[in-house]
Amino acid sequence: MQEKIQNLYEEIMFLGFAATYQRNNNYVENSKSVFPEIQEFVQWFLESQQSVFAQEVYGNLIDILKDCETALREHDNVLMMDALEQGIVGYLEMFLSEEYFKEKESM
Repeated sequence: MQEKIQNLYEEIMFLGFAATYQRNNNYVENSKSVFPEIQEFVQWFLESQQSVFAQEVYGNLIDILKDCETALREHDNVLMMDALEQGIVGYLEMFLSEEYFKEKESM
């Protein structure tokens, strides 16, 4: 699962890079490709991390997914970017090591 988490993290960060630096205004459309991986991560998180975190952590994750749903329905690029880059990425970062980030910085 570690490799999948890293890949999903990188895909989400690349979406933000493309939207910001390449002025790509199709963030919602482009983000659709990562939802199967997000679904797999969320399912894994809810099943394998059961009772590890406070109940609010799980509720917050569900709220983030609701924001994603709203962003898709309303084609809201800003809400989607916030939900993925500030929401989902925060959960992914819990499972990424310091070494991973140090390696990325040195590249």
